[in-house]
Amino acid sequence: MLSLAWRNVVRNARRSLITVSAVALGLASLIFLWGFNDGVHNTMMRNLQQVIVGSIQVHANGFFHHPQLVKTVPDSGLVIRLLKANGIKNFSYRLRTFALAAGEDSSEGLVLLGMNPDMEKKATRIAAKVDHGRFIHDNDEAACVLGKTTARNLGVSIGDDVVFLTEDRYGALAAEKLTLVGIISSGEMGIDRGLAIIPLGFLQQMTAMGGRHSEIVVQLPPERLEPVTAVLRAKLGKSYEVLRWYDMYPMMKQWVELENAFYYIFLSIVLVIVAAGIMNTALMSMLERMHEFGVMMALGCGRLRLAAMVVTESLLLGLAGIMAGTVAGLALVYYFHGAGIDLSSQMDSVARFYLNPVIHTEIDNTHLLDTVMAVLAASVAASIWPAIRAARLEPVEAIHHA
Repeated sequence: MLSLAWRNVVRNARRSLITVSAVALGLASLIFLWGFNDGVHNTMMRNLQQVIVGSIQVHANGFFHHPQLVKTVPDSGLVIRLLKANGIKNFSYRLRTFALAAGEDSSEGLVLLGMNPDMEKKATRIAAKVDHGRFIHDNDEAACVLGKTTARNLGVSIGDDVVFLTEDRYGALAAEKLTLVGIISSGEMGIDRGLAIIPLGFLQQMTAMGGRHSEIVVQLPPERLEPVTAVLRAKLGKSYEVLRWYDMYPMMKQWVELENAFYYIFLSIVLVIVAAGIMNTALMSMLERMHEFGVMMALGCGRLRLAAMVVTESLLLGLAGIMAGTVAGLALVYYFHGAGIDLSSQMDSVARFYLNPVIHTEIDNTHLLDTVMAVLAASVAASIWPAIRAARLEPVEAIHHA
């Protein structure tokens, strides 16, 4: 039966080649679009985590939604021991509070973030976003880094003094004058406006916090995110909150899921076109071979066997198109993974979404498998109606069909 199906496919090579080409073109386009889509989304999610947020943050329970100086990590040493026990080395301490920053003629409210610069470089890439001046050093005292928009609003530049007014852990006012040593230009509004970074030790001293921390930021590869989160939550208990990046910023994950849903809709449209092409080929082949089918049935070929042959022919066309389309699609993804797609002309509008100027395509295995299996299923589904029509033929009428 397989040899008969193959013979029937190659009998009309031109029509079969057109059908295979249509399937291959549709599949290759889908794979490339998934590659671009996944490249954009994975870049956004990586940049969100690597620039400043981290993969996981550990706080005192309730700190993230209601940040207060008195809500410090109960036992930072315990958290660090757990991280090291699980082979995690990329983490950093931070202290977060709110402050009023003042330049010569203006002021602005912002988040005051104390960082250990050496540890921070292992956990995030925020230091690489400084494009004027430098990042804070471990031996700095009265030094700060501001976002580009904040620095412009305050009217300050590298070397100028900035006064910060905040509260210490006892509720008393604390004020210090710091020298601006660096300006961040990330393109993301939450960083460029409303954020000041100063040395962790200096902020602890300024707010009478001693060696306390408000958060511990952890950087992990994606495959370790869920297991490590589960371990930390189980070991630390209810006094701590262990938040994944998408627990803190669910909008990013929801946006990715929404865009993926649109791509699945587009996949459905392409599948309908692919199925229509295969069905048309199978139906035309069946109508042209009604006499042949009648003879086969008269010689004892069963109706189910005849239907199976029609389905096999469509499946062969689909498999040929899938193999060609997968090779072509993955070749495109591989090429643009290295060469990239330059979006620098659009960066003014997309930089705030944590995109890089050049997008490198990459495809998730799940999306690749879903797409290939969907095209294969469409190939089989497209053959059902022609197969049913072939199975319903009456041998005498089919033999006399001109």
